[in-house]
Amino acid sequence: GEKMSKSRGNVVNPDDIVEAYGADAMRMYEMFMGPLDAVKPWQTSQISGVVRFRDKVAGIVARADAGADASEETVRLRHQTAMKVTNQIDQLGFNVAIAAMMVFANHLAAIEGPIPKEPVEALVLMVSPF
Repeated sequence: GEKMSKSRGNVVNPDDIVEAYGADAMRMYEMFMGPLDAVKPWQTSQISGVVRFRDKVAGIVARADAGADASEETVRLRHQTAMKVTNQIDQLGFNVAIAAMMVFANHLAAIEGPIPKEPVEALVLMVSPF
């Protein structure tokens, strides 16, 4: 990827991205691209990973069940994820925080049957600032 410029004809209109994927996906993708102070090439094709994550979280929420109990592994991973997300937000490491939430979401999505409500609520709270 090269730097965006009008003369190179590689400028991406944010309105087009928002229309195709939604503002939430675009905002999260911008934070997921890497450290805020680094120069990062824009790759529209890469936004699909963030869209899949967004859709996976929605699917997890739909499967949440207050009657299901969380395993020790799920509780431990929830705490580790919350700590990592908190620390990375403080350090402006949004890409690392989002990656940690993706790992936790994959764990929850892999649970057979209903997903315990408490860790789902924790994931939603962690995702909400993004």
